[in-house]
Amino acid sequence: MDKKIWLGAALFASASALAGLFYANHNAEQLMAGHIERSNQQYQELAEHGDMPPIHMSYSKLSANIITSSYKIQNLHIGIAGMGDLVTIGQVELIGLQREGLPEDGAARFKDLKLAPQALAALPADLADYLGSLLMELNYQYNYKAKTGELSFQQELRIDHHFSLNYRFALTGVTELWQYAEEVKQLTPEQQQQRSEQPDYLPNMMKKVGVIGVANGAIELENKAFLQQLFAQLAQAQITPDYEVMQQQLTAALQQNQQIPVQIREPLLGFIQQPQRLKLSFKFQDPPTFSEMQDGSAMAGIGSAEDFINFASLNLKANTN
Repeated sequence: MDKKIWLGAALFASASALAGLFYANHNAEQLMAGHIERSNQQYQELAEHGDMPPIHMSYSKLSANIITSSYKIQNLHIGIAGMGDLVTIGQVELIGLQREGLPEDGAARFKDLKLAPQALAALPADLADYLGSLLMELNYQYNYKAKTGELSFQQELRIDHHFSLNYRFALTGVTELWQYAEEVKQLTPEQQQQRSEQPDYLPNMMKKVGVIGVANGAIELENKAFLQQLFAQLAQAQITPDYEVMQQQLTAALQQNQQIPVQIREPLLGFIQQPQRLKLSFKFQDPPTFSEMQDGSAMAGIGSAEDFINFASLNLKANTN
């Protein structure tokens, strides 16, 4: 009898936990659906005042998982109200969202992203068909370290598995801006709008941005004949020369300009002749802040391109892993 009672209690607890999880997920889905609807209303209100086009979002299905703090939106359509879609996205996955505060880790993934015909209506028909056939994927993620005030983020764009462009950056001194963003997140949309209209809003924001420093970063491009195909389509539409002509023009320009340091010119020439992979990386021993870059003090003592390459530990490589 005791075993039956224990088993019944275990089954009841499991069922209760499962029901609680379903309810929490459903509640999270309702909140996200409400957020999208409120965004559409806000876009419409801004459009009525002439502040922006009447952007509108719609989707076929939304699901949430509170255990992983993630949301999935299926068949997201982004367009202009009354004009049609501009972009369609097969699936959007948002990871790390939470109701209170800002998560220190977050990610967003956009799969099967395509330009809609309406966005390409001004282009020649063949070029519009080509661009509209491209499937894109966009991945973004970030990490914030509260103890050090460091923020790192990276993004990758892939096109038809034949082209990718990704970058990553690490910033320092983000604490003040992060804390401000957390405060703003607690406000209602109306309160956020009121705050943005205050006369000291922009100066205070720029002060917080100004202390942020750029520590290091990298930009990498990988091409598998995509650029050649793209330029062929552009040439057919008489928008640009084909890739071979562009290749000759760029090669001649680089060879004739001897002011470009050899550490930059040679990798660029190598990539133009064999456009497979190009990677630029940099790292500052003393990260310059945005305010120092704006007032020019970050460049004090730098009189040549070679000086800057050494200052930033700049490295450019072509067609290497």
